Amino acid sequence: MARRAKFAAAAEDWLRKHVPAGTVSTADFWTGLSKTNPELTTPTETRKTPKATCMRDVRKDGAFEVGGGRIGLRKTS
Repeated sequence: MARRAKFAAAAEDWLRKHVPAGTVSTADFWTGLSKTNPELTTPTETRKTPKATCMRDVRKDGAFEVGGGRIGLRKTS
């Protein structure tokens, strides 16, 4: 089983709690994720672009729908 990216796991948790159905703007998503996970989202000397890394990780993860400046959880049947 492949290891899941930290950002993808945190993003899914945040979306399930705050936007259980539908989508949210990526700006609102990042603001909310930053408030609940500052240790993951705050830039550091070795991680200067956590937002870019987060968005890359969620785009690669099949649990998310990302596009048009919005993000949400993919609906499962």
